[in-house]
Amino acid sequence: GPSLPYTAAACASVRADPAPGLLNYAAVHSCLLRADRRLSLPVLALLLLLHFRFLAVAAGAHFSPAVSRLASRLRLSPSMAAVTLLALGNGAPDAFASAAALRGEGGLPRAGLAAILSAGAFVSAFVVGAVSLIAAPFAVPPASFTRDVFLYLLAASALFYIYLSAEIFLWQAVGLVLFYVFFVGLVFYMDLGAAGKAVSSAEQETANGMSRGAMDLPVSVEHQKQRKTETAFQQF
Repeated sequence: GPSLPYTAAACASVRADPAPGLLNYAAVHSCLLRADRRLSLPVLALLLLLHFRFLAVAAGAHFSPAVSRLASRLRLSPSMAAVTLLALGNGAPDAFASAAALRGEGGLPRAGLAAILSAGAFVSAFVVGAVSLIAAPFAVPPASFTRDVFLYLLAASALFYIYLSAEIFLWQAVGLVLFYVFFVGLVFYMDLGAAGKAVSSAEQETANGMSRGAMDLPVSVEHQKQRKTETAFQQF
């Protein structure tokens, strides 16, 4: 709403009814910054950037190493680790937030579903763009990228249809869960195929190397003696 001028009563009212969370941003705006928009907007924007920075540091120091150790111990490929461990870790906050928005008589179904769509748009646009700017250049397998984008568009389209209807039936909920199971199974199947091709290529290279080595070795003792006799004759 519109920013009210600073008064002691407004500051006391904001502090008397604090919003849930670790930091009362309304009190920071109304009391600490005296309800001055020109001052509070840059300060709160900087605070938001600091929060993103704290999340990045925490993820780099704790979440990513833990996921790497789990993936190595479970012998998961990078693709499988991405669609299982990383996906569950990144999607857990969205799941709890959406469940809290949909729970109870005063739930907000459109807000809960819109939060999921907004999170997907944020990851697809901002996160992908920021990571590309920071980590580029890097190679992306065309088959895996096409698979992930196509299935993501299918899931987003189904979720958008549910959002427009403002209701979800049991078969739709079960279908979304089964769709994710199908996605994980498809990734596992493609990883098995890629691993089989890599093993076949390695075995073919080993066989070619052994055949070339066998061609360089003497066939028999008689052949070795004959080669020694020819060498001695040439020296004579």
